Amino acid sequence: MFDDPKLTAALVGLIVELTLLVKVWRDVLAVKQARADTAQLRNADSQEIHDTILKHGFLIQQLKDAQSLQATVIDDLRDTCSTLNSNIVKLDTNVANLTEAIKELKR
Repeated sequence: MFDDPKLTAALVGLIVELTLLVKVWRDVLAVKQARADTAQLRNADSQEIHDTILKHGFLIQQLKDAQSLQATVIDDLRDTCSTLNSNIVKLDTNVANLTEAIKELKR
């Protein structure tokens, strides 16, 4: 059966071709797996960056809100201090007038 050189050559060629086909399939599967692994890493990294950006956006908004509230409190304190200064001036004037009135009554 294997005495015919053409048949032997054809069988060897067929075995070589099948071996190459299996190698190509294995290489294709390895490349697909590597691409899938790379895609998974890239997606995980992208999701982490996305989450970090969202977190920073929320923190920035929180800081802006806190700064706005602080500015409002400072303005309120400034107004209160101004009112208090005005009232102190009025009180000082009244005390001075009262002191003068008492001095005049003693005379």
